[in-house]
Amino acid sequence: MITDSSISSQPEKGQFKKLALALLQYVKPHRARMVQAAFMMALLAAIRGGIVYILGPVMKGVFIDKDLHILRLVVIWLPVLFVVRMAAEYANSYLMSWVGQKAVQKIREDLFTHIHNLSIEFYWRKRSSEVMSRVINDLANVQSTVQFIPLYGIRDVLTVISCIAVLFYLHWKLALASLVILPVTGVILQILGKKMRKSGSESNAIVGDISHKFQESLQGITVVKAFNYEEQAIAKFQVSNDAYFSKMMRYLRATAISGPIMEFLGSMVLIGIIYLGGQAIFTGSMTIEHFFSFVGGFFTAYMPLKNIANMNSRLQLGMASWERIHQILDEKPTVVVKAKTRNIDFLNGKIEFKGVNYKYPSRDTQVLKDLSFTIEPGQVAAFVGPSGSGKTTIVHLLLRFFDPISGRVEVDGHDLLDLGTTDLRAHMGLVTQDTILFDDTVYKNITIGRPGASMEEVIDAAKAADVHAFIAAMPQGYETVLGERGVKLSGGQRQRLAIARAIIKKPKILLLDEATSNLDTASEQAVQASIERILGGRTVVMVAHRLSTVKNADRIFVLKRGELVETGTHKELLELGGVYKGLYAAQS
Repeated sequence: MITDSSISSQPEKGQFKKLALALLQYVKPHRARMVQAAFMMALLAAIRGGIVYILGPVMKGVFIDKDLHILRLVVIWLPVLFVVRMAAEYANSYLMSWVGQKAVQKIREDLFTHIHNLSIEFYWRKRSSEVMSRVINDLANVQSTVQFIPLYGIRDVLTVISCIAVLFYLHWKLALASLVILPVTGVILQILGKKMRKSGSESNAIVGDISHKFQESLQGITVVKAFNYEEQAIAKFQVSNDAYFSKMMRYLRATAISGPIMEFLGSMVLIGIIYLGGQAIFTGSMTIEHFFSFVGGFFTAYMPLKNIANMNSRLQLGMASWERIHQILDEKPTVVVKAKTRNIDFLNGKIEFKGVNYKYPSRDTQVLKDLSFTIEPGQVAAFVGPSGSGKTTIVHLLLRFFDPISGRVEVDGHDLLDLGTTDLRAHMGLVTQDTILFDDTVYKNITIGRPGASMEEVIDAAKAADVHAFIAAMPQGYETVLGERGVKLSGGQRQRLAIARAIIKKPKILLLDEATSNLDTASEQAVQASIERILGGRTVVMVAHRLSTVKNADRIFVLKRGELVETGTHKELLELGGVYKGLYAAQS
């Protein structure tokens, strides 16, 4: 069963209007080109209407009256008319393609910017593959809608209008009878549109699940093969793949039926036109040439009308995709930065938690309970405790990834709620247990926090992290591209590179979130030595699972179920004989 909050029922008319208006905002800046394109569309419609009007007289004059003069006029002026039509077609297509590309370029940019401005909590709720599905698959559908619906839809609507005008001019009673196809078509399009938009939205959501299973298996292929998990992984994928097939077939059934229905309606109306037109000719209320023009006008209007019916499927899929993208654009950050914040040019590095309580939005249990402590400037403070005791949450709160539900987190006496996140994080360096490196050069990876840093500063940071030697040994040195997630480096090398990235910022507060927990003993010792070289003069917050790494900390805080149960130095806590001693004994 595929469950996804993004799978919504058919939007009400008000919701559809809201989505359409939101999408229109991206087209509005290009009104000038839209007007130019609309002029070309109107010109095309007028040309087709004119051709319809002269069709009957030309056929009668050339083939019945055998008028050579009319034949010469046709040979001379029709090529000119077709050249004008070709130029208008080209200009129309180019202008609408330009508008579509620019609109989607802006949507893509806004989506990327908005995703980066959202709080960490969003990424806990949404899988990365689901977000990527919206950025790639849904955005492609929206681009098709923005680019081709106006291009062909408006053109065809204008063509239908011009042809109908000619039909009424030729014989208004017969034209009125032939228009019975329009309300019937409108009802059919509305019914099928609901089915197509719902099925399109559901199938788009399942694409995200398919992408997730692809990504999950590729990233964990070592585990998949080591545990003979191939068959189970394939079976899980087949469930999603079958669900996608089922939803898409519902969409395609609705798409496929619209064409035959339009063919049937058109055939019935044509039979009626022949019968009523024949009677009009017999009674003398209509000439033969006008009847030829009328039939030609009906066919000229019918094909665009059929195209509009077929285009409805593309519109519904595009609007379903736009709804999913708009859901992300409507997401609000859980961490709200005030309009006016305090600027902090300098920090001493004093940290205080005062009665802090916190519960993650997606969980029922409280992570931190009335937590209070103080870390003096320049101190090395370590937080230890069983898994789930709230250690990493403290780091997240200091970085303002989240805000406490009650209590205060202060740095140098400033409530973090009064500070801007960019200004605050500029004074902090972070090294986590899962080092994220980008598919870029060594230099670019180190200078993420300080773009434009000099090579001398980069080398100094690398030396402090004991990483310069192996970088210098690389073929391109600091210009070596590391590959996806730094696959060309060992775990210890990646971690020391992360340390260099943290300290080049010259942070006053250094956050180490289990920075050595994923390393072997030799790598851990090398990284730990690198860390100890850079501790001087900084307030350091260490989250550690391995207690051997916190022996030299100035202050150790022991957490259990979100509460502070013990505090002291390594020696003091061992003498206390409480939770810390039990953890230390278990590891020893």
